[in-house]
Amino acid sequence: MSYRNGLNYLESKTKVLELCDRFGARVAVCPDWNGRVMTSTADGLDGNSFGLIHVAAIEAAEVDPSFSFFGGEDQFTLSPEGGPFSLYYGTEMEKAAPATSIPPWGPISLPHGYQEGPFVVDTVPPAPQIRMRRPVKMTNLAGVDFDLDVVRTVRLMNLGDIHLGFGNAVAVSLEQADVSFVGFETINSIINRGTSMMRESGLVSVRIRSMFNSGKDSVAIVPFRFGDERKLGPSICADFFGSAPHGRMRVLPQAALLRADGKYRCQIGVSRKRVLPYLGSVDFRNGSLTLSTFNMPSHPWEYDYLANEYCESVSNTVADFVNAREYFLTQCAGLQTDDSEDSAIILERDPEDTPYSGEVVRAYNNGPSTPGEASSPFYEFDLFSPARELKRGESLTHHQYTLHVNADNNTLSYLVKEVLNVDFERVYEKMMQ
Repeated sequence: MSYRNGLNYLESKTKVLELCDRFGARVAVCPDWNGRVMTSTADGLDGNSFGLIHVAAIEAAEVDPSFSFFGGEDQFTLSPEGGPFSLYYGTEMEKAAPATSIPPWGPISLPHGYQEGPFVVDTVPPAPQIRMRRPVKMTNLAGVDFDLDVVRTVRLMNLGDIHLGFGNAVAVSLEQADVSFVGFETINSIINRGTSMMRESGLVSVRIRSMFNSGKDSVAIVPFRFGDERKLGPSICADFFGSAPHGRMRVLPQAALLRADGKYRCQIGVSRKRVLPYLGSVDFRNGSLTLSTFNMPSHPWEYDYLANEYCESVSNTVADFVNAREYFLTQCAGLQTDDSEDSAIILERDPEDTPYSGEVVRAYNNGPSTPGEASSPFYEFDLFSPARELKRGESLTHHQYTLHVNADNNTLSYLVKEVLNVDFERVYEKMMQ
């Protein structure tokens, strides 16, 4: 749909706040729907709408508001989604299951704390940003209560901001006359208003979920750190949905490619030792590029990242399918490097460390996992902050940056190589031919 059509539909269902510039960039924010950025465009009201607007779910929520799967290209959520400290419950049986068991994966609902009222808006346009806040309370699978304040700010990015987030080469490329773009930043803070968080009973972290419109000529690109698998572990992780059919996923020496057509459910992620702070996707049909980045620590392997679910490990040369507990314990969590680039030692790790050896970024393509299964076509990026033992009054902040660019193939090729470190033509050759 066009941005105009999407905006008109959203305004018929909820309050919408917009950030706009004089060049046609527009961003639509819905404070009552968990403060999410629903969609954006680079070309004014009649430009393409980038974010997923899940019309069927929005209509269904008017009847049953228990599951607000509305879409949106920047949604504030919390992690972990699975494991012994999960904040999300598929069934009451799962909630009562032992912490060491694999939870049954049924329909997953949001914690009640997410659905107890809208964000309160502190600043609105014509201010250059939208600032929102709300309390969130929930209980994890281990029975630990969390009492948080959430502060969320959305701001439109100018060329100076893009220079800081994506580099000078990207900012200069966007100054060309035949290039249009929209970029926005979200600043997401959680403040602990309850008792001190303890690692042994479960922590929380910020997860930003970005849902985009899929297309038959769209490909997600996930770069990763190149290096010896004996030191860094497998290049990527592929989740519990099973082996992807031929042609849906490719692993190149420095990036993984995922078909983003919304026709088959599969997912990839990158561990702490392999991650780079960028994700991207190319829509070859419409000539557009989407880039995401965030404030990742310079040494993410030194931080706790929450393991959200069960996955498979995939190397450059061989696929070895195991569940996440075994994977992170025996392959990723056990690898410790010293100050030397050329040395690594293997240490025994306690199994309880597994929930803190999770992925930092993920790319997901939705779709039926079996023939005839109903599904909604979209693809998404998930980016995670580290988790910390927050004392009462302490906070954790995650910055996320999203950039959409409409341009000719030469410009897109340059940007893909500059940011994602992969050849545009090779992506097309591997995934489109």
